[in-house]
Amino acid sequence: MATALTSKGVFVDFIGSDDLNVPAVVDNLGVRFLICGGDQSPEASSLRKIARVTAYYWRLIRYAVAAKPKLFHILWNNKFELFDRTLLMLYYELLGKKVVLTLHNVNRGKRDSNDSWLNRFSLKIQYGLSDHILVHTEKMKRELLSDFGIQESKVSVIPFGINNTVPNTALTTLKAKQQLGVSSNDKTILFFGNIAPYKGLEYLISAFTELLTKDESCRLIIVGKPKGSDGYWNQIHQAIAGSPIVIGSPSGLSTFQTKKRNYSLKRPTYWSCRTRMYFKAACFFWDIALACLLLPQT
Repeated sequence: MATALTSKGVFVDFIGSDDLNVPAVVDNLGVRFLICGGDQSPEASSLRKIARVTAYYWRLIRYAVAAKPKLFHILWNNKFELFDRTLLMLYYELLGKKVVLTLHNVNRGKRDSNDSWLNRFSLKIQYGLSDHILVHTEKMKRELLSDFGIQESKVSVIPFGINNTVPNTALTTLKAKQQLGVSSNDKTILFFGNIAPYKGLEYLISAFTELLTKDESCRLIIVGKPKGSDGYWNQIHQAIAGSPIVIGSPSGLSTFQTKKRNYSLKRPTYWSCRTRMYFKAACFFWDIALACLLLPQT
């Protein structure tokens, strides 16, 4: 969105953490990148996490007071969602700011079967205080209208865009497979993202198990960070253990470079990486995804 806005001559103050310190943002002359969140490493101590969250909100509150932009766009809420949905939104309202809110889920609690009165109440406040809401599908728009009483004129549907912050390179299918230790004749499937119930990874495991009975040359690569409790992650492990899927052995390790350190991934049929994906790692695997999901080279 920042790229699209600046291409139309709009100057943007971009607030984020170190994770968003990427060329598409910092090299854009129409963007002023303001780091409020700092390093978001999950390996930080509890005291460090408390300090950085506190500093984030303090910087955000100070910025809002003196900010020249009259229009604020919220892409996602921060750590304390109840505060973000209520008091922070009211704070923006009192400062005379117009707020555009992008929703990736209308009611995540409903989706994850842990909805509550407080969750719905705080969402209703945030949606009510927003001047305009952007959603990705017509179904999301209908849910906003029916469940939260939002006026139709207040909601716009913008299909989910393509993430063009990750650069395309000259990496070919064959080279990508060589870097991952996959045979050139293997058919490779990549799962890349958060490992959480809403992603439906268990269905991919089930489908892949069925696929292996018909074609043993298929390979499944799972790369991501388990999100939430370990229960779902353990469920995935059990699903794999009870299937014909063979977990790759420690031999033939493939290493990729991230912003912070080196990580190693085990070889075929199944990979897992319980770590945070930094931008350089994301670039690498996005490139791998574009290359590996092509038809195998002959």
